[in-house]
Amino acid sequence: MKRVIYLFAAAAMMIAAGACSNSASKKTAESSVSGNENSESHALLAVNGSCGMCKTRIENTAKDIAGVAVAEWNQEKQELHLHFDTGKTSLKAISEAIAKAGHDTELNKAPDDVYEALPGCCKYRN
Repeated sequence: MKRVIYLFAAAAMMIAAGACSNSASKKTAESSVSGNENSESHALLAVNGSCGMCKTRIENTAKDIAGVAVAEWNQEKQELHLHFDTGKTSLKAISEAIAKAGHDTELNKAPDDVYEALPGCCKYRN
């Protein structure tokens, strides 16, 4: 729980810092990021799941991918909040890995045999 609070606090500080910077510095930051192979990206990915075991599986699968710094799944919203290095991975690669672990995403469907092997409490398909 403390970890989640710290992550949200860090995200809030990053948003506040971005809002305080002027447009000229934003242009410089954007151009330096786009010219850099290793840049951090933030994304929300819709991921289906139903319980705490799903949360653990989804987050651990994402965090096991080189370049993923933050992976927090919200069960109510069915969203995975991600921070990752675009020089090391992509949203597509993260989505594919999560689908292979048994969870449908907005980009990929989990293989039926993998989904069926999930524990009963993890079944989210109707």
